[in-house]
Amino acid sequence: MKTDSMTPLHIALNERNLAHFLASLALAGLAGRIEGSEKDTRKCCWNEEGQFSIYSEFPPEQFRALLFAKAHEFLAALEWIPGFGGVEHGILISGSEVGINPFVPLGGDSDERPLLRAFSAKVVPRNVLPQQVAELKSPTECPSWLDQIACGVGRKIEDGVSSWGYDSRVNMHASDAGISSDAEGTGILDPIFPAIELLSLAAAAFFVPAHAWTIGDRKLRVAAWTMPLPISMTALGSAGQIRGLRARFLIFASRGSAHGKGGSFRFFPEATLEHSTQQTP
Repeated sequence: MKTDSMTPLHIALNERNLAHFLASLALAGLAGRIEGSEKDTRKCCWNEEGQFSIYSEFPPEQFRALLFAKAHEFLAALEWIPGFGGVEHGILISGSEVGINPFVPLGGDSDERPLLRAFSAKVVPRNVLPQQVAELKSPTECPSWLDQIACGVGRKIEDGVSSWGYDSRVNMHASDAGISSDAEGTGILDPIFPAIELLSLAAAAFFVPAHAWTIGDRKLRVAAWTMPLPISMTALGSAGQIRGLRARFLIFASRGSAHGKGGSFRFFPEATLEHSTQQTP
């Protein structure tokens, strides 16, 4: 499949994994920053095989290298500047760019805990973020850049290795056990994927209106669009706010620990399909 004169780069991401869905949007935003002859006409979508496709004027593998290098540069510069208040208060920066804090309500005065603030009080962003950045290997060091696993798994929680709660692969054990594996000293059961963790956080802070995805009782509703959209429209596409959009609409429901409501430890299992608006053959 081609769109105009461009060729697709297929990236193996799972749209039903919230961390992967967020990561796709960060990669799309960063893809628009790579210099090239058709920079402003690049497009992206979720294909029928469940992969995320970005269309560019470059050969796919060349564009993959350019994209991952750009992404690594952006993620390696991520910093958390603590604010006043709880551990979730602060701002995210990458170089001279300032992001939106996904861990607090946009209004700033609500008592409701935002869905994207899934981590417990022991997971402190000012500790976790530098640790994730330190674990991140460059694409030249790690050919499977998106799939790299942090070598620091199994450290104690106070050492800062943890997940934001968006990657369903990471948190299933902790939820089923009712205690995080960091706390019980078995972190090897919950490997951390630093590129995905950092891309998902960067997406929520810099590239997408993640707060606007909230619906009902502790749920997020997103659209995995299946028709190529200009990169500049991906934020609208992810929220399903484009008339006539062909997409798979997904619901991410925040889940607590296996014991009680689990207010201090929550995460997002794989999404369920709400409905689909596909093109008629």
